[in-house]
Amino acid sequence: MKMSIRTLLTVLALAALVLFLVVVFGAMYLLQGEFMQLLPSDVVPQVISGISASLMYQAGAFTLLSIIIAITLFLILSAAIAQPLRAIVVAMTAFAERGERVALPSSSLMPTELTSLTAALVASMDKVELSHKKDEEVSRVKSDFISTAAHQLRTPLTGIRWALEALQQEQLSQDQQALVKSAVDKSHDLVAIVGTLLDISAIESGKYKYNFIPMDLGELVNEVGNDFTPLAAQRQVSLLFQPSAEPLPQIKGDRDRIKWILNNLIENAIRYTPTGGSITVSTDIIANQVQVRVRDTGIGIPEQERGNIFERFYRAGNAITKENAGNGLGLYIARTIATDHGGDLDFKGNTEGPGTTFILSFPVSA
Repeated sequence: MKMSIRTLLTVLALAALVLFLVVVFGAMYLLQGEFMQLLPSDVVPQVISGISASLMYQAGAFTLLSIIIAITLFLILSAAIAQPLRAIVVAMTAFAERGERVALPSSSLMPTELTSLTAALVASMDKVELSHKKDEEVSRVKSDFISTAAHQLRTPLTGIRWALEALQQEQLSQDQQALVKSAVDKSHDLVAIVGTLLDISAIESGKYKYNFIPMDLGELVNEVGNDFTPLAAQRQVSLLFQPSAEPLPQIKGDRDRIKWILNNLIENAIRYTPTGGSITVSTDIIANQVQVRVRDTGIGIPEQERGNIFERFYRAGNAITKENAGNGLGLYIARTIATDHGGDLDFKGNTEGPGTTFILSFPVSA
């Protein structure tokens, strides 16, 4: 059974009061018995009557005094221990949940241990804030470097891609055509990586722009699913679409950005699902939110790595083994876009069979 410090102090005060009264009345009773044996029997009734009246008066006085002492002790202990501890808990909760600094208690009644605890808590908060500022500065420098490097790389990479595409139009042998095609594909991959890095820079600097319009998410999901049907067939993976049983309400979002998320989720599902596996894309409306679920029977996400899957540049170990391609930025960007729309992107392991289910949700347009 759990109880607060205030409750504990109240119980202790009442216990002390009861014990005090028992001792006092017990002592009086014993003294009365000893005293009665010394008196003649004919005067005992008058003496008992007088002693009883005196005892009642004294008992009332002792009871009142005991209550005053108990209340005084309770108030002192409450002010010295219970209230400061409660204030410390409130301050710790505010800092842990919101990063907010709340004034900590300071009183001459506080014991040395609580004063030391308060000082240690203040020092810990200062260290956490200093560490957070350093992390923000490192993140800013990293973002600036990524942005600068991406801008510097984009122009020459685009030139290389154009030169290679022009070379494809020349009369080349079959081996030369294969080499040039491979180079063109790699140049496209590099340009895409640079574009992703620029997206990261825009996200972290707050310059990621959206064009919010009313849209039909179910229609977009169907369109993206049709786009990936050839790739699924090539990988020998079944791609199924299960629309909602009822018409989906419209959401307000940036169509191109949301399509980017769907492309990323479905492409990842195809990439990490073995031959003969299946991917099911379904839509539904739950709790005033439109949801898209991408369920695959792929390699899944190891339990110990699930907390990091939305971190920048992070790729699970089994994903790296299965596919070398990938930079660990897709899910980070996808979740950022979803949350910028007031929605979310999350995942869970399949309860039946292997694989993962990603859940993309957006609020219904008002």
